[in-house]
Amino acid sequence: MLKNYLKIAIRNLRRHVSYSIINIIGLTVGLTAACFLFLYVSDELKYDQGYAKSDRIARVVEVEIGVEGEEQWAFTSGQMGPALVEAFPNVVNQVRLIQPFGHINLEWKGERTEERNWVMADSTYFQIFDFEFIEGDPETALDQPNSVVIRDVIAEKYFGDEPALGKVLPFIQMEPVKITGVIKTKKNITYRHDVILSRNDAIVGMDRVKKGLEAWDRLFSTTFVELASPDDLTEINKQLPEFVSRFRNNVADLGDPYLQANEDIYLNSTDIESHADVKGSWFYVYLFIAIGLFILSIACINYVNLATARSTERAREIGIRKVSGAYKKQLIFQFLSESVLISGIAFFLSVGLVDVLLPFFSSIAGKELVMDVATFFKVLQVLFAMSLFTGLVAGLYPAFYLASLKPSQTLKGEISASKSGLILRKSLVIFQFTLSIIMIIATIVMYQQMEFVNNKSLGFDKEHILNIDINAGNVRRNFSAMKDEFSKISQVTSVATSSRLPGDWKYINQVTAKTYGDKKDSLESYFMAFDEDMLSTYDLKLMQGENFRGSLGIDSSSLMINETAARQIFGEANPVGEKMAIGNVAYPFTVVGVIKDFNFQSLHQPVRPLLIGYYHNPVTAIDYFSLKIAPHADYAAVVEAAKGVHLKFDDYTAMEYHFLDSQLDLFYRAEIKAQRIFEVGAFIAILIACMGLFGLSSFLLRKRVKEVSIRKVLGASTYQLFLQLSKTFVFQVLTATVIAVPLAWWLMDSWLNYFTYHVEIGVVVFVVAGFFGVLITVLTTGYQTIKTTRANPATTLKSE
Repeated sequence: MLKNYLKIAIRNLRRHVSYSIINIIGLTVGLTAACFLFLYVSDELKYDQGYAKSDRIARVVEVEIGVEGEEQWAFTSGQMGPALVEAFPNVVNQVRLIQPFGHINLEWKGERTEERNWVMADSTYFQIFDFEFIEGDPETALDQPNSVVIRDVIAEKYFGDEPALGKVLPFIQMEPVKITGVIKTKKNITYRHDVILSRNDAIVGMDRVKKGLEAWDRLFSTTFVELASPDDLTEINKQLPEFVSRFRNNVADLGDPYLQANEDIYLNSTDIESHADVKGSWFYVYLFIAIGLFILSIACINYVNLATARSTERAREIGIRKVSGAYKKQLIFQFLSESVLISGIAFFLSVGLVDVLLPFFSSIAGKELVMDVATFFKVLQVLFAMSLFTGLVAGLYPAFYLASLKPSQTLKGEISASKSGLILRKSLVIFQFTLSIIMIIATIVMYQQMEFVNNKSLGFDKEHILNIDINAGNVRRNFSAMKDEFSKISQVTSVATSSRLPGDWKYINQVTAKTYGDKKDSLESYFMAFDEDMLSTYDLKLMQGENFRGSLGIDSSSLMINETAARQIFGEANPVGEKMAIGNVAYPFTVVGVIKDFNFQSLHQPVRPLLIGYYHNPVTAIDYFSLKIAPHADYAAVVEAAKGVHLKFDDYTAMEYHFLDSQLDLFYRAEIKAQRIFEVGAFIAILIACMGLFGLSSFLLRKRVKEVSIRKVLGASTYQLFLQLSKTFVFQVLTATVIAVPLAWWLMDSWLNYFTYHVEIGVVVFVVAGFFGVLITVLTTGYQTIKTTRANPATTLKSE
């Protein structure tokens, strides 16, 4: 029986080639796109689940009252981990990760290089986080000082194919360290460290860190704990505030800490500051699932529409089968076998497409998706499940509908299309284009927002600026001489020094601020240090007062503030000349100028109060040189010249640099990635919908050839006939636009709320989307419509 079903299904596919091609291509493209989105979402959901104890690992998160209200930090006191193990029987182990400074340097084979992705860890690291050791013993790898475990890519970088175990890496800030282990790279983990050092208090700068680790009110360590059971997390979190209060003596700016499950870190840390390599977002997971479902739905609708539209052509076939003794159940299986056959063909084509297009999708999604054996079998499983499900869902309604036709009607000739069938087809077309227009609107809004982000005036000039990190005490001591050397480089127009940059992506110092002698509550503010050349280098606007004068004696106690700080601290009064108390600094600062507000953080945040001290101050040290480069300069030549200057003053660290405009783009990586996927998804959705509409219009217009011929005989023009035949489809698309507008507005308004500064969704967006929908409808159906209106009435009416 099954063989007979397949034989008949194949005959029907051959008999109606154009119908079959449209369905197969639509389902193939839909399955391929949905598979890619499934792989993306699956990859997002797998983060931090590859450890043997994943469900029993938790991270300590601290809550601090800062400039932006409650701020969450994935750092805690160095005392927290050991104290939890001692106090709670269900906390069985802990590990502390610290990174005293940004990067570690070494000179290797005559070249200076650096490792930024490093951490110093307790010896318990590999007891909690299990990695596959290529070389070494995880039980003892971090037991001794001056030991290091490196990732396989680092071992290959320095030693090639040679064994790395037992060899020495001569890091400059510490004694040479011995390699005690090489671990295999583990995918989908939030914390991916290239270099893991054992605790060593002799490292340069560790005195300060050691004091910080011993204080309960200093957040120096990323601490993970291992629980006896996953269920213990909730109970410990209830007891943690009271437990911590015993040691902190009610520190005013620290709230209640809590444990965050390790498997929740990647997708639930949007508002948590950390040293994690990557962060995900549930919003985009849900969004991409929705896109995949949209595309599959549109492909299924094509099949349902074309199958029900063709029901009148198959009426006599159904009648004969029923008269010959076929049961309704057999007819349902017959029609389902046709839809499953089409989806089966689409399945095999999709497997090939996924293999070919995976590198392209990986580049769009920003993920390392490769077609290895495991991925291939996963793709097969996913595509098979989706194709079978799609085939059954798409064929279910047509099967029941066609099998329910009565022989008494069908054997008399082709039955007319039922009113319910007509309503269904129109509803499905409207639903198709509703989804497509939602994606068109979303794509337009995303494009507008990213253009807004790229072109919005941030209050400073971000173009042609080379930033060079200061990583050595010698540079800080001789920064003035080094700055002069930078300014002598050809094509460098100005040089400035600062602790942080406008639009900085690193942590910015926070301080309390108030008018000097005032006993009212102080204002939490950000604090940066500038020299006198920062304003001209970045084209920052001075609204009141004056810039720093360049005199260390005068400027050390001078302060510039932004408009937001001036407004919140001084109200309408002129702040210039007023004195301010900053944090615990013993002496007052004098406000010498007010700078126009500029976005010193990403556009996700509003402009906060900002205080700017001179480069020599008791709050923060300088950390950057900013070189303003002439437009159309040879950037590579400027960088090489800067490296030469850097080498004169810093003889052991490699020059760390970046261009400001490129670095600022990193704020919006998730949004740019979503925009790209949406653009491709919208194109695919529209393509599939248009293919279905083309097939449906072709079939329906073929049914109206005689009607058109009669109208032509009665004097109707080609233009009138074109409007008459097209208006049904245009009306359906306009209806879809009306339905899509509020849904798209809600979706994109939610997305735009991630930005403090964003575009407004104007009426023009909806008009453009509707116009585009109508345009592609007219273009899709236009050929068939014109072909029908140009048919010779003498030929078409003669066939009656």
